Amino acid sequence: MGEIPVARNKRVSYENFAADCPWCGNENIFNRASDLRTFKPIAGLDVLCLSADCGKPFRITGDSVSNPHEMFIFDCYELMERKHYMNCILNLAQAYEVFFNLYFRVELLYKPFGSDPDRKVPDLNRLSRELYEAVKDYSFARMRALFLNQVVAQHSPKNLGEAKAIISAFPPEPKDPKNKEINRLQDVSLVPLLRALKATTINTLRNRVVHKHAYRPTRDEVVAALDKTRSILFPLTRLLDLHDEVNWYRRTTIFNRTNTH
Repeated sequence: MGEIPVARNKRVSYENFAADCPWCGNENIFNRASDLRTFKPIAGLDVLCLSADCGKPFRITGDSVSNPHEMFIFDCYELMERKHYMNCILNLAQAYEVFFNLYFRVELLYKPFGSDPDRKVPDLNRLSRELYEAVKDYSFARMRALFLNQVVAQHSPKNLGEAKAIISAFPPEPKDPKNKEINRLQDVSLVPLLRALKATTINTLRNRVVHKHAYRPTRDEVVAALDKTRSILFPLTRLLDLHDEVNWYRRTTIFNRTNTH
């Protein structure tokens, strides 16, 4: 058999990688957990067509490198095309929650690990478990309050020991900072984004959808929620330098040290 062809038509989402078979044209939907068995971005992977009438090998490439919360947002466009408006609201609310979680991993695990000359992977893994246990039962509102307070405090730990102290001091019922506290931030570009995030009601809309009333939102409600979510989370991700990859911060630290000597 000659060279394995590459799928040209593909659609990627947080959960799946869909691609048209170059041989038969059949759309193949590969689930990342069950079929591909990896959650890493697919730079190149040989697969078999799922059609029983084909089954030929081809290659999938060019996966998304977006953060998980960004992929949840992007997935909404396909959901909207299919008029799954309820699911779109669930995605948007989850995008915020995943964003909060990523922020704390970056701020309290990845960055201190990358800048700590005495870092040890077992210490990172241990603190990761402590962070998970500390916030696993937090609601949307409590995670948002915890996030806002951490950003407003502007206390970035320099090593895993300092990060551990911050995690141990997490309050069980954090309260949102007052707007005047947010307004004092030196980075003025953060202020309107944090105030908008503080004011979001996507969690309330999500609760109406999932609880006993099973509220069905309109397209207009979904479009407004999607636009608002994008306008908040995308610039915050950039300003806070959030990447779901610990090695990103190790490389950044090495680069900064190299260029200061």
